[in-house]
Amino acid sequence: KYTTLVKPEVAFVTYLYDMFSFMENKIIILVGKSSSGKSAIENSPVNHGYRRIVTNTTRPPREHEKDGVDYHFCTKEQFNNLIMSGRMIEYRTYNTVYGIWYYGTSDSHIFLDDKKGDYVITLTLDGAEAFVRHFGAENCIIFYIDCPKRIREDRAKKRGSFTQAEWNRRLITDDQDFTSEKVAKVCNFKVANYNKKLYNVVREIESDIKIWKS
Repeated sequence: KYTTLVKPEVAFVTYLYDMFSFMENKIIILVGKSSSGKSAIENSPVNHGYRRIVTNTTRPPREHEKDGVDYHFCTKEQFNNLIMSGRMIEYRTYNTVYGIWYYGTSDSHIFLDDKKGDYVITLTLDGAEAFVRHFGAENCIIFYIDCPKRIREDRAKKRGSFTQAEWNRRLITDDQDFTSEKVAKVCNFKVANYNKKLYNVVREIESDIKIWKS
């Protein structure tokens, strides 16, 4: 079930899944620790015909982020209304140094039977499991994006919102959430996102998707 891709060159791997899914479109799910490069990868496949699932959050927008493009930014009251109405596929909270932030994904704009193309989304491992329960394992392919801590911290520092206290909190949370056992249990593929160009990482993922769907 779980194939590791750690070499910098493009590798081709095969994952055999049920080929008789009743759904036309699939969901490509990216998971990984903070600043592992998930968003950069997520935005690249969109340019190759994938539809990005925009998630909801109560945290304030970062510089250059746009509502409805990067996230659906909402209040806690609006977020709770989505939960109470049963529209949230998955959601989670983070107790940050700025307060409690909510993140989640509603089912409002996901249609696996419209034949308009696959979706791509970044989630936590718990969120990925919730998607599998909701849509079925045959309709989800989950990639773990791997990157060393030093490189991730360097990337995080390039963001205008970086603070050491918040980064330290994220490191602790990531170590708890992304144990090797859970990654192996949930993810279909592991892809290294360091020491190679983003283009090659995306090509590697796209090759895996094509093989998985063949």
